[in-house]
Formats: sequence, C-alpha cells, structure tokens
Amino acid sequence: MEDIYVVKHCNKIIIRGRRAGEAGHPPPDAECWYRIADTRTNGFIGDGYDVEEDAHRACRQLNARSQVKARQG
Repeated sequence: MEDIYVVKHCNKIIIRGRRAGEAGHPPPDAECWYRIADTRTNGFIGDGYDVEEDAHRACRQLNARSQVKARQG
C-alpha cells in the first residue's frame, strides 16, 4: 500500500530587521523546515517541523494509523 502522508522539504528565509541609524543591512538567513503533505488532497498536516527526523517520525505514525483504519474499514 502506498503512503498517504509524505514529508516535504520547504525553504524558510529569515529576514532580520534593522534599527534606525544602522547603516548596514544583514543578509537574510536561508534555512529549511519540513511539513507533512497529504497526497490525496495536496494539503498539509500540522504546523511543520524544524528537524527532518521529527517530521519523518510523525509521518510514519500517520501512515501506520491510516493503514490500520483501511484494514478495519
């Protein structure tokens, strides 16, 4: 059975502000975060994860629950 939920890598850009009187503007920080996507609806589940392994763990749990319901139903 194919997994319903998959982990998607998303880009996150953090823009730092500057205060009045500061001459330089620091460059934005490029980071990433992870979201769980529902392949049936193309929607996202939850708020997202900063650590990839946390996202994969939650994704495995969701897929395991959905397979149990499919077998029972």
